[in-house]
Amino acid sequence: MKKVLLILSFLFLVNALLQAQGDTVYLSKNFKFQDGIFLSFEDFKNNTPTYKWEEVLAGVHSNPQNFLAQMFGLKVKKSEAKEGQESEYKNINLESIWGICLDGIPYIRLSREELNKENVVFAGMKLRGKICYYEYEEFVIQKKEMSAYNPVTGYPFRTKDVDVEVKLIHQNMLHFETGETAVFSKDNFKEWIKDDEKLYQTVNDLSAQEVDEKLFKCLLIYDDRNLVKVRKK
Repeated sequence: MKKVLLILSFLFLVNALLQAQGDTVYLSKNFKFQDGIFLSFEDFKNNTPTYKWEEVLAGVHSNPQNFLAQMFGLKVKKSEAKEGQESEYKNINLESIWGICLDGIPYIRLSREELNKENVVFAGMKLRGKICYYEYEEFVIQKKEMSAYNPVTGYPFRTKDVDVEVKLIHQNMLHFETGETAVFSKDNFKEWIKDDEKLYQTVNDLSAQEVDEKLFKCLLIYDDRNLVKVRKK
């Protein structure tokens, strides 16, 4: 009898493991997450939105050109509407949101203070994998020396500093297993890829000029060689 119970327990465990494996797939750059709102990184990692879009009232505007989205407000349904009545909603603090997902693409919330934006801004993850990549642009005013030239001599006769609007691109990465975020730089990237010795050495040997040309390609190689799984819809 004990032997039969042990066999049944073993078969149950194997079946549970197979079902768990069947619920997950390898995360790739083309994987589509479930649409909705994630209040925590764990919700995102498990591909389980805290709220689906049909459960909320939200003001959201996305810009496919710069891969950014802005949210103006969020209300969550408190109760189902009774006959002849409207549904009740409660306001959600936008700062409590970890991220959102639109058309299968996840967006992570950015710091409102850093961007100096009145609305909450989310950056779309252009690359999904063990290390995800996202970026956002910021326009800042910088001083630039400008000269006026004498049309006859070709020499400058007046030079002064003027305010010029400059676009900065902030590159960032997210570790899918831990939720840690960091600036996408050579040094930070090296810290995250110590489990891939060959690629680590390749990145370590990159010159300053090669970093601009090859660092993102190295990220693509890392994600292709170091797969992680994610829960399917």
